[in-house]
Order: sequence, then C-alpha cells, then structure tokens
Amino acid sequence: MPQMSPMYWLILYMYFIMILIMMIMFMYFFHFNMPNNKSINLNMNKFDWLW
Repeated sequence: MPQMSPMYWLILYMYFIMILIMMIMFMYFFHFNMPNNKSINLNMNKFDWLW
C-alpha cells in the first residue's frame, strides 16, 4: 500500500460519505414521498431491485 497524505484519505472518505448520503436521500424521496398514483407506483416497482 503506497503512503498517501492524510488529506488525501480525508477527501476520499468525505467523497464516499457524500455519495452514500445522496443515495439514501434518493431512496427516501422515491419510497416515501411518492404521490398516490397507482401507475407511477407500478412503474417504480420495476426499480425496487436496485435498492
């Protein structure tokens, strides 16, 4: 493992945390803030396997 500066690891860590938070917010938005429209829900059910 090559020696990297601590700042490099900090930036990498924060980058992955940011992606994780964005994915969680995306999932929350699509699973809990869905309008009560059956056709939209049926279409979105196809993508449930992604999560």
